[in-house]
Amino acid sequence: MSQININWNGISRKEWDILLNRADHCAFQQAWAYGAIFEKNNREVSRFVARDNGEVIAIGQIITRRYLDFLRFSFLLKGPVWLKKITIVQKKEILQNIRARYPLKRFNLFAFSPEEKTGEEKYDDMGFREIITGNSTVLIDLRLSEDELWKNLYGKNRTDIRKAEKSDFEVILGDHNALHADWLLKKEHRQQKEKKYQGLPAELSKSYGQLYFPGQGVFTAFAVKKEQNSPPKKPMSGILILRHGKSATYHIGWNGKEGRKCRALNLLLWRMMLKLKQAGVETLDFGGINTTQAADIARYKLSFGGDVIEMSGTFM
Repeated sequence: MSQININWNGISRKEWDILLNRADHCAFQQAWAYGAIFEKNNREVSRFVARDNGEVIAIGQIITRRYLDFLRFSFLLKGPVWLKKITIVQKKEILQNIRARYPLKRFNLFAFSPEEKTGEEKYDDMGFREIITGNSTVLIDLRLSEDELWKNLYGKNRTDIRKAEKSDFEVILGDHNALHADWLLKKEHRQQKEKKYQGLPAELSKSYGQLYFPGQGVFTAFAVKKEQNSPPKKPMSGILILRHGKSATYHIGWNGKEGRKCRALNLLLWRMMLKLKQAGVETLDFGGINTTQAADIARYKLSFGGDVIEMSGTFM
């Protein structure tokens, strides 16, 4: 007989990381470091562990924002993280217990956005209603061999990577402390303003990396011309990846005129896929795609051979 118990804020980071590594796939919004960034900014972060007869079956962290001194909005972003296959009855009990912690009659608004495919569960049958529809993303299975990953690339992408390998630049791999990391963050900040899109704050990745040991939370790669290493030349392309458990997310990418000409970004992403695989990452999330408003970007992401997944929306 199922007996659900939920414990709040009684887990250490070490224990959290061990549990997160048990998940087949998770989002960086459920990494301890992500919540810690908000805690440093005086936001309330609550972490729960759900057990059934003593066995941990789900974890999640909820970030609460206050408005007008009395209204609280609590968001379980990309969670809960399910650690095993459980029944709809178990999921319903866990989610309803969480919602009971944030009662609407006390001016609490609680919402969650599960990191799973659309239609996997009928959350409306559990007493929740969808308030935002889900988006689509591209997931790459890094458990495949290097040969399989290479074969899954679109033919033009393989050609572009070979072209980049013959070009006069080198690939520099690093982490959030890399020589060109701050340069890339500035490029992303400017890119968001110029292209008028609202992504995650570029500075978040710096703080995220500082909450891990070097080379564990943030992975970077830059394409730099070989003949101008002293003094250091600014890169022609750069990317930044966030790791969380056995998963990673493509967070920032920038490509200049020279980089586009020699297909530098293609090579950076290919080398990064191999680097992440070597580091034990099993799934790379290439980020959301929009085939209507950003068809070129969608085609580019798809050229790396991942699977298109339509994610569940946000429920309240």
